[in-house]
Amino acid sequence: MSQQITQFIELHAPQSVLSYEVNDSCYTSNPVPDSRCAQLGIRPNDPKPQVVDPDYIRSLSPTKILVLGCSTWQDINEHFGDHVNVIATDEGTLVQIMHATASKEQAVEWVLSQIGVKAEQVMVFGDDFNDLGLFQMSGFPVAMDNAIIELKNCAAHVTASNDNDGVAAAIERFVV
Repeated sequence: MSQQITQFIELHAPQSVLSYEVNDSCYTSNPVPDSRCAQLGIRPNDPKPQVVDPDYIRSLSPTKILVLGCSTWQDINEHFGDHVNVIATDEGTLVQIMHATASKEQAVEWVLSQIGVKAEQVMVFGDDFNDLGLFQMSGFPVAMDNAIIELKNCAAHVTASNDNDGVAAAIERFVV
């Protein structure tokens, strides 16, 4: 499936920067410009994706495909949405593609089942489309000030931005 998705992106969005996440490592066939690292979630001191041969990329089985600068994410979703989860974040500049059952809410629900806590008792935080499912399943969703309007509209509370310690502020207000 990843090869078909990669071919589709290369054909329909050749200007995009495509990277594969595999076992907590990141690979790309094109260097990621410094100006675009933050959009991929790469902090200044984090390693950049390893630049490898395109044939090597195609041989990988990624846990997530990241596509930076792809304006055709709806087309990707239309073609592959039955098989994968396609989410556009960062104002549509970053497309995240992963297994159809991979999501933050699935992971949180699994952890909660292991420790015997109900989702209604959980506070979650988010700022973008990939947090919508998490907000819908939790008892107390908190949107960051820099969150998309869709999250703010379904949040129990809006806290300061992630750059202004919003998570800490909400925990201090509601938990401590």
